[in-house]
Order: sequence, then structure tokens, then C-alpha cells
Amino acid sequence: MTSTGQLRTEVHVQRGSFRPIYYLGCKNEFADEVSRAILDVDPSGGRLGDLFAGTGSVAAALSSTIEVLTADVQEYSRVLCSAILNPYPIKPADISGLVNRVKKNESALLLKQCFKPLIDYENQCIDQAEHGNADPLVELLESEPVAAWTQENAIDSPLTEVVNAVVSRLKDAQLMNSPNSTVSRMFGGVYFSFSQAVALDSLLSDSNRNQDSADTFVSAVLSTASNIVNTVGKQFAQPIRPRNKSGAIKSGLVKVVRKDRSLDTFAQYESWLHRYADLPKSRGKPIVLRKDYLGAIQEHGSELSVLYADPPYTRDHYSRFYHVLETMCLRDNPVFSKVKKNGKLEISRGLYREERYQSEFCIRSRAPKAFAELFKSASESRLPLVLSYSPHDDGDGTHPRVVSTEQILEVANQYYDRVELVSIQGSSHNNLNRVGLKLKERETAEILVKCFV
Repeated sequence: MTSTGQLRTEVHVQRGSFRPIYYLGCKNEFADEVSRAILDVDPSGGRLGDLFAGTGSVAAALSSTIEVLTADVQEYSRVLCSAILNPYPIKPADISGLVNRVKKNESALLLKQCFKPLIDYENQCIDQAEHGNADPLVELLESEPVAAWTQENAIDSPLTEVVNAVVSRLKDAQLMNSPNSTVSRMFGGVYFSFSQAVALDSLLSDSNRNQDSADTFVSAVLSTASNIVNTVGKQFAQPIRPRNKSGAIKSGLVKVVRKDRSLDTFAQYESWLHRYADLPKSRGKPIVLRKDYLGAIQEHGSELSVLYADPPYTRDHYSRFYHVLETMCLRDNPVFSKVKKNGKLEISRGLYREERYQSEFCIRSRAPKAFAELFKSASESRLPLVLSYSPHDDGDGTHPRVVSTEQILEVANQYYDRVELVSIQGSSHNNLNRVGLKLKERETAEILVKCFV
């Protein structure tokens, strides 16, 4: 181990196998290359600033050797990074007792009772689908969540009667707009079974009992949600679609629904708590911020020795993939965004937050300026920088990047006297398990731009 101010001759990479959620931009597989690049631009041993932290995989991989600071505008990222870099000391022997306490909690039992009509109805729908009648299940999967339910839009069906009963119970229990029912009301039946959603709500409510341990326990709930979510590819961009483009019910629908929605939420959570309990301590005092990249540099640049930046690559706003986790952390009542279909405004299929964050790095007209601000701010703070990006060549037949490698290098050279490009060979980026998105693969899935001071 080295202390700040000493030269580092090696970097110890750890926690590479710990992946708290299924994350689209995770850098676990590139941790060694990123670590070497950081060591190259800054051998001093000072604090690393991870500016687009996500799940903090890079910061965590290096945290046994150097002190780290993570920054991200999303609350779920702050929570996960806090849990991984500042693990709360959980005694493994106490974990089963903690989980059993939640199961028996009066508020958890009350919420379960409120949603019992929908829990029972969902199970009946799955049973009927397995016996050849999938129509009730498809109706359930395509319906709006309880939080958006209005009698005006409801059709005359058994589902309407069941949802009305649940809404009535929630109102009587004063849980209709409560943070204790956020997941159940907003995502139950859509991303999770109603039983799973109730369990997630109960675990979140219990997790926030103690401020010191909250981030660790909430992170275990997020990890559980990532395991059990009923979507293609285990991501949160869009719930499962029960019909194909022609309108026919998909052949493997019932099997997928049964498999994911039968997963035991509490068992998954208990397993994740053990994994969080096994995390090693980080070096020094990690700093975890909910802040954008410019704010982190401007307010904490003097405490840092080197920067690592992993901005979004494509026009796909990352917040669209993690809005469920964000809402689980905030436990608020966001307005669902709407889209126009056949001349009528409808709630977005993914139930996105209307005010969700949209990065300038994902907007073609704004990305060049965003890169310029990043390089300018880092350079003015006299901080070396390592930037991760996925290469793009015009007409290469791959998922389009917002800016090209040439553009990035041109901007970097405006602010740094020495800039080097490193290609990481032999791996390709996540294609979301959708054939339509699996375009031509690159031999080089990632590049590192090293900026020296």
C-alpha cells in the first residue's frame, strides 16, 4: 500500500466479480486496462475522481490501493457507490433475523393485505395461461399500474374489479400515495409480480430505519430487484411485451413470466446481504457524491489527483434504463412521462419519470460542447484524465455513437499538450439480448483517451 504523494508502481484491482445490478455500461471487464491507464497518467497515489460513477465498478476496483471519489447525478448510483465503498458492518449471523423481522412487520403485512386481491388474481392468470388461456394474463401485463389507474379508462372486466378493490384498501390504509407502497403502486404487475413488489416495498421501508446502514440495505434491495425483474435482458428500459408485432401472444411468454415472477424476493435479498457483508473496506475515506461531472471538478478538484470519465456513448439516455431503481431510492411519486399514440397521449410503456435526467452527452447537438467543458474543466484544475469511450467510424454498421473518436481526440488536444489513445481489444458491448440491436460488432469495443498534465 502507498500513501498519497508516493509513487505507485502497481494497482491492485479488487471486487471485479461484484456486480450489484445488471448494468449496461459496467466496466468490470475493462478494470485492469483502466487501472493501468490511470497509473500511467498519474503515478502519485492521490485521490481518483470517478465522474460518471454508475455502479462504481472502476472506483471499487481501485479502492484498496487509492482513495476514491465518485460522482453521478443519479441517486441510485450514490446509494450503490456508498454501499460498495463504505460497506456497513453487517454480521452474517444476524441476516436471517433481519429478513424475518421484515416479513413479520405490521406495515409489511398491511401492505400485503391491501394488494392481496391482485396477488391472487395474478397467480390465477398465470395458472390459466399455462392451461391455454393467456388472455387474462396479457390484459394484466398490458394494463397501467395501480398508481395510474383511473375509473374513466377502465374497461368492464374482472381485472377492473380487482384493481378497484386494491385501490379502496390502499386508501383506507392511507397507503395510496405513501412511500411505503411506491414499488407496488408504480411497478407491480409491470416489472415485478405484485407479491414481489410488495416485498420490495417492505424491504425498502425497513432499510431506511437507520441512516448509517440505509445505503447498504437499500443497495441490497436494488440488487434483488435487478435479479427478479421480469424483462428481456434483466434491464429496466421497458417491461416485457406479451405480443409480437402482428399482435399474436408470444409463444414463450408464460414460461418467462412464471420463471421470473416465482423468484423469492426475500431469499434473493438475504443472499445479497451476505454478499454486501463480505465486501472489504476501502482505503482511506471514500467520498460519494450525487453531483454532475462539472460540479464534482469545480467543488472537489483541489482534493483530487486524477480523473476518470465514462460518459454515455449513444443517444439512448441511461436514465431510461435505471428509472425504476431511481424511484426505488427516492420513494417519491413522480409523474409518468407520456407519448402520443394514434393522436392520443398515453403513459409511456416503460413508465419513465417525466423529469428523468437526460445527459447532454446523449444529444448529438450538445455532446461536443459537453466534451469540451469536461476537458477544459479538468485541464484548468491541472488534473490528468482518462476517458472511456466506445469507438465509432462513420458507416461502420454499428449502433451509432454520438461523437466520433476523431472528434474526441480533437477536443482533448485543445486542452492537453499530450494525449494518447489506447484500444481495448477482444470484447463487445451489451446488445440488450435483442436481435434488432445486435448490429455489426467492433473488434475494439472500448478506447481509452489518456490526457497528461
